Amino acid sequence: MEDRDACILSQDFFCTPDYLTPDAPQLASGFDADKENTPCPQSPEKSVARSKRYKRDSSPKGRSMDLMEADSQEITPVRFSLSQDDPEEEKMAQPSSQKRGSYVPHSARVLRSQVTPPPCIKNPYNMDPRIDDNVFSVRKCKSSGSSPSIGADGLSRYRTDFHEIEQIGCGNFSVVFKVLRRIEGCLYAVKRSIKQLHNDMDRRQALKEVHTLVALGNHENIVGYFTSWFETEKLYIQMELCDRSLSVNGDKPLEFGDALELLYQICKGLDFIHGRGVAHLDVKPDNIYVRNGIYKLGDFGCATLIDRSLAIEEGDSRYMPPEMLNEKHEHLDKVDIFSLGAAVYELIRGTPLPVSGHQFASLREGKISLLPGHPMQFQSLIKSMMDPDPVRRPSAKEILRHPIFEKLRNASAKK
Repeated sequence: MEDRDACILSQDFFCTPDYLTPDAPQLASGFDADKENTPCPQSPEKSVARSKRYKRDSSPKGRSMDLMEADSQEITPVRFSLSQDDPEEEKMAQPSSQKRGSYVPHSARVLRSQVTPPPCIKNPYNMDPRIDDNVFSVRKCKSSGSSPSIGADGLSRYRTDFHEIEQIGCGNFSVVFKVLRRIEGCLYAVKRSIKQLHNDMDRRQALKEVHTLVALGNHENIVGYFTSWFETEKLYIQMELCDRSLSVNGDKPLEFGDALELLYQICKGLDFIHGRGVAHLDVKPDNIYVRNGIYKLGDFGCATLIDRSLAIEEGDSRYMPPEMLNEKHEHLDKVDIFSLGAAVYELIRGTPLPVSGHQFASLREGKISLLPGHPMQFQSLIKSMMDPDPVRRPSAKEILRHPIFEKLRNASAKK
């Protein structure tokens, strides 16, 4: 008899609420005629919950009393205590604790990753003295305040992957930051475009440097490229971090030995890119970098193909030869030779080249002042590199074969 009563209890308890069931006469049960007068439970309020099915009392009276008690009870939320060591996690979980206890929704975890970047991991194999150990001592690495905003996908790759240390460069089109890659514990340079790239044409123009570096590949005298991405409609380029550039800012003039080493190494870089059909078109001290005594050519934003199949954009006019100023582009590789000669000439003298005027015109006519304390053989080489006629300028490969570099060639061969 208990089993039959249990079936009646199950049917009565799960009776459809009256706001869904039309009014109709109750059907009598063959098992218990008293069930005719047993009403369906009323519609539950939002703050009231029914108790689960049970068989504590099998009598009809007991069952009716239990149902009335269950409908009159409210559920008291169970609070889950969080560790006091992580107040941020407590704030994240608090809105959903009444419903799911200690469970933190995926959306909250994503928000937390935006607010708190991952920690910086120290690389025990990397002994770079430029890294400040303080960045590893706290879980949350503070950014310098100039970090970009969250990207359109909700996460910033820049803030997630890198800890920004300081700004190390700024130009007309981009800014450069010294950063620490969190997962590696190594330093890099990240270049970020200043202008937002709203349309496809802007993005293609900005990607010209990336495409050039990827096509060229690695070379000792070219600043290394790692990866790039778009974020908040700006282009980010992860590059090799060098010690400094050769920008002329009132520094002392370049010594002959350093000037010779600079000329030889950058010519190796130019020979490499010219051999692959690429002209740099913006060789100048600002774009020549040093790392561990190695000179490297960087910033390929104006680079193009020597065969003139791509658009030509000239670089800084102070280092441009006369044919570029006259829009004659037949010898683009020789443009780089003139620019390198002008850059070395400027660094030896220790004063910036003129932007215009009589001296500006004289340099493009081949009228170069003597450089006291430097061998005439070296001065003749610089003069030939700045010859007004591009045909008479030596190529990068011919410069590398010059007798003045014999000792440097022998040293390179031994390596």
